[in-house]
Amino acid sequence: MPDDVHDGPPATGAAGDTGTSALVVAAQRDATLLADYLARRGRAAAVVVRARDDVAAMRRRLADESADVARLESFSATRVWAALRGDRAERLDAERAQQQAAEYAVATAEARCRAAEDELAAAEQAVTGLGNVASRRAAAFAAREAWLVAGGGEVAAALSEVAATTGRRQAEIVEIDEADAAAVRAGSALAAAARELDRAAGWSTYDTFLGGDWVASMAKHDRLDRAAELVRTADAALSHLAVELGDVGERGVGPIGVEGLSRTFDIWFDNVFSDWAVAGHIKDAQDRVTEALGAVDHVRRRLVERRAEVDLDLQLLERRRADLLLA
Repeated sequence: MPDDVHDGPPATGAAGDTGTSALVVAAQRDATLLADYLARRGRAAAVVVRARDDVAAMRRRLADESADVARLESFSATRVWAALRGDRAERLDAERAQQQAAEYAVATAEARCRAAEDELAAAEQAVTGLGNVASRRAAAFAAREAWLVAGGGEVAAALSEVAATTGRRQAEIVEIDEADAAAVRAGSALAAAARELDRAAGWSTYDTFLGGDWVASMAKHDRLDRAAELVRTADAALSHLAVELGDVGERGVGPIGVEGLSRTFDIWFDNVFSDWAVAGHIKDAQDRVTEALGAVDHVRRRLVERRAEVDLDLQLLERRRADLLLA
């Protein structure tokens, strides 16, 4: 780690200005070097991939040429035919020449591959040698920020506003992620209920329209009992999702659709299954579950969009903070 980074509170006065500025300059220098080294490593890695492919291709060619030589040297149909034609020695010399050329090509490809791997190792060493650049940069920026804020003024006020806004955006990220996790759980619960309702519908059709026996009737009611339990689980998951979406709305995420979706999410099946006697009741439940699944998918798409917006806001805020600290 460079000697120009240290722990402890920022210095005050001119010494603090010079010291924190030096930290930021060193951090920016290392960040620039890291970007260059990472790009070099990427290029070197691509060259290694191509070099290894070349080695594999040359080795396959060598294997083919060696096989041709072996067929002429061994007691084979190829050797017998060449001997009958009287050109075995000539063909063997030609095949051996091609084999030697293939061996040279393999050696050349392997040498190039080793050189490429050495370049990649050097690039890796350069990246590793810089240490934790992100951590040092964060520490340098924090020290500079603390010194500027302590001194007051327009820059200090701007930095304080950036910090406050960043905190709010980070809190939004937490809420959005929690809402998305709740949406995933609700979707999984609804999908499980939908599958069980499909099975129940099959047994109901057999029992009602195809003259099912008491076994079919028992199977149908067993499926209905399972579906009822899964739908209750899905209903609880949807209720929790509504709570999480409310939290997101309170943090100014925008119109996710909590009010409109509340009508869709208000699915209470507690007394439905006990009254089912025909397939129409099952179909009604299937339709409502399908509608809820569509609503959950819509919510997830909106959450993904909103998270992208907040991520962009955070990037812009970090850029603004860097501009203030580097000014």
